Amino acid sequence: MTPTPDFDYYPHNHNIHSAAIIERGVSVSWDDGIESQFHVYWLRENAADALTCHPESKEQQIQLLELPEDLAATKVSVSAAGELQVSWSNGESSSFAPGWLRAYCHQAASATFELPKRQHWSEKDLGAVPRFDGPSVLKDREVFGQWCEALHSKGLAILENLPTDETVIEQIPALIGPIRQSNFGYSFDVRTSTQSTSNAYTSMALPLHSDLCTREFMPGLQFLHCLENSSEGGNSLLADGFYLARLLQQHAPEHYATLSTVPMDFYNKAKDSDYRFSKPLIGLDGNGELDEIRLSPWLRAPLNAPLETVDRCYRALRYLLKLSEQPGNYITTRLKPGDLLAFDNRRIFHGRSSYDASQGNRWLRGCYGEREELWSQLRILSREQRSGKR
Repeated sequence: MTPTPDFDYYPHNHNIHSAAIIERGVSVSWDDGIESQFHVYWLRENAADALTCHPESKEQQIQLLELPEDLAATKVSVSAAGELQVSWSNGESSSFAPGWLRAYCHQAASATFELPKRQHWSEKDLGAVPRFDGPSVLKDREVFGQWCEALHSKGLAILENLPTDETVIEQIPALIGPIRQSNFGYSFDVRTSTQSTSNAYTSMALPLHSDLCTREFMPGLQFLHCLENSSEGGNSLLADGFYLARLLQQHAPEHYATLSTVPMDFYNKAKDSDYRFSKPLIGLDGNGELDEIRLSPWLRAPLNAPLETVDRCYRALRYLLKLSEQPGNYITTRLKPGDLLAFDNRRIFHGRSSYDASQGNRWLRGCYGEREELWSQLRILSREQRSGKR
């Protein structure tokens, strides 16, 4: 197998029909009619030979400024194994595996490294929170992959039949990646407490919200493990913030524009910490796609802006909140002991109905993680599938 400059696996699904030298690059014709153009520097610094790419770390050893200013391809050909072979003007030569080359061919819009598509949902679309057997996730790579994919695409998933052990909240998230510590600790207990440093530690109803909107980077994932739930009430409320944002954009584009452009201030009220951050409630990525949404009634600071701007923000926020409370735009579920709910905290809103703390007990243990750890796991799972290891 032709070496590649990384640890991934690239099936040889398309053959190189021919190759030709072009100005500052190489043109490749594929068997399906696609024409690719690759820059000389792009090819040379991504060569997989041991002098360019370290054989153990797979990281580049050659630096861009070490390559000649006038580097050019002097000869190109296709080997019997289907590799692209290039001779360079400085006397060096390189070979490129067709599968790797095709994966990085932007003209073919390769989906090799794409994550599963996000599926925005209403109550009707989702039906119920996806559920998986917890013990199976611990020992079966296939079930683990299904859980991860649901967590990313739907934004949430429940593992059931787990032990009601206080250490589970650290074991399960660690399957995805490191736990993120916060001002609530490495993990935290959601139950009625005499030290109510958060509304979550009371028995009051919690409206739909995101956690830690006060942070520059909100935690990407949240995990809640149910140890007890015998109180009357205390049902979990869940809504897809991205679905609601799209409804807002469709029905009230002026409110969507306000919430995606005007920074809002968020801060926490605590005796021993003071986190503050200002950012639009709806966050977009570099392509203008939904990236995150910050919603918290108790973490919004007073808006420091002209009256007209404050008025626009309140009108937009009220419209979004009405959408979130509209029947059919959220789901209600009840966690039972041994259930672990995981969700995308930068997309999914969560809340609960009030409960009677004098009748029975309600105890959840929680922690935070990051979405990028989930994305890494999904790419590794995809790599395993392509290589036939799963």
